[in-house]
Amino acid sequence: MTLKKIIYLLVFTPLLLVACGKSAEPKEVAVDQNTNVEDIVGAIVKNEFSVDESKDGVVTISIQDTDVTEGSKSQMLKDSTKIFADLSKLKNVKTPAITWYAPLTEPDGDKTMTEVLNIYFSEEDFHKIDWANYLQVDIESSATNYHEDEALED
Repeated sequence: MTLKKIIYLLVFTPLLLVACGKSAEPKEVAVDQNTNVEDIVGAIVKNEFSVDESKDGVVTISIQDTDVTEGSKSQMLKDSTKIFADLSKLKNVKTPAITWYAPLTEPDGDKTMTEVLNIYFSEEDFHKIDWANYLQVDIESSATNYHEDEALED
């Protein structure tokens, strides 16, 4: 193979992959003092969600993921990590939690929305993480409390 062909391959392969592939990376949100928790979550997840905020900085986010498929855990973790990173830019957020719900089939065949993933950070743990490098954060081991339903386990 000639050097010219190798250079073309190195230049065009990534471009082709980007053009054809779907990016699984969470979207960037411009966070400033006017941004609220709903803006952050709504920009990252396309699922139905609710936010409960208290005056003392406790933020609880509930996300209803009705389109659970193989690999959903990975996407839930990516989205959650990005949400936590953006929440870290808001001064009023001290102890955040994200709970994901998904329809699971009961033994009788009925589907019910069930908690499949819960991630909680105490104020101390939340503020000691370098959220600027959120892609490097292992949320499963760094969260104060991490619980996943057996339906998500690998």
